[in-house]
Order: sequence, then C-alpha cells, then structure tokens
Amino acid sequence: MAEESNVHIKLAGAEVLGLFLVSMIAILVGMYGLEVFDGLGVILNVAAVVGTGLLLCTIVAYLNENILVSAAFGLFAIFLLGFVGMASGGDAMAAEIYTIFFGLGLLVVGIVAFAQPVKILPIFLIIAALAFFMLGLWFDPDMSEDVRMIVGLLWTVASLMALYMATAIAFLVVKGKVVLPLLIKA
Repeated sequence: MAEESNVHIKLAGAEVLGLFLVSMIAILVGMYGLEVFDGLGVILNVAAVVGTGLLLCTIVAYLNENILVSAAFGLFAIFLLGFVGMASGGDAMAAEIYTIFFGLGLLVVGIVAFAQPVKILPIFLIIAALAFFMLGLWFDPDMSEDVRMIVGLLWTVASLMALYMATAIAFLVVKGKVVLPLLIKA
C-alpha cells in the first residue's frame, strides 16, 4: 500500500507584499480615473513589474497552501502582465471582455471567500471585481466618459482597502494580536 506524505516548505507570507502591490497599481488606476493625471504611461510602465511581483506572491501563497490568496493574486498578476498588450492592441471590445472576465474571476473568488473567517477579504474582492467590471465598461466607446469617475472611485477604494488589509495583517503578525480589525468571525 502506498503511503501519502505532504512536504511543507516554510515560506514568508505573501499576503502583505501582494496587498501592497495591488494597492500601488490600484491607486494609479484610481487617480487616472479621477483625472488627477492623464496618460497611461506610468500605469503601462508599472503594470508588468507589479504583475511579476504578484506572480511571485501567487507562487509563495500556493506553496503555503493559501488557495484563496493564490487565486486572487494570480488573477491580478495575469491581468497586469497582459495589460500592456491589451491597452496597446487597439481593440476596445477585446479589452472590455478581457477586463470583465478578470472581474468575474475575482467575483467568484470573493463569493468563495465568504466561507473563511476573515470577512474583509471577500468585501475587498467584490469591490475589486466591481472595479474590474467598470474598468471593462470604460473601454466601451459609448460609455467611456460616463464611467470614468466611478472607475476612479472604485479603484481608489480598492487601493485603500488593500493598503488597510496589508497594514492590519502586518500588525497581526508583528504584534501577535489584532491591532486593526479584519472583521474576523469565529
């Protein structure tokens, strides 16, 4: 009879770094949506670096058997790694579908995340999914200016939530107790 054994590799948690990376790109998209700056140059230049960082966080989360985090960061990573090609491709309908698809993926992960005890995570993932949906609609030429401010607000809220969660998790790990609430239900 075959024996089953699991090998566990002790790695640092990827959650804090990944959330900081998500917050960094989300604030750029939010500020672009709120017309703080014009031009996609900074977002295009940062997207691949943040996507690569999130891909590494996805691998670490996967090795630590954190399926929800690896699914969420993996979706963000793949989106960002394909963002430059998508944004420069010139096909608005393809960009819209590409973006909305990732929003749908995050929505599914967010709904599944309600089964775990930290309730701020699914709230964040659902807000991020809505931000992706609206970003996708922004590529539609008929709706572009109507949704720009909504896109900016949703991405700014997502950025602030990711920053808050990263800080709260960092305090939890360093202090060994909850300093900032993460809406943990027993």
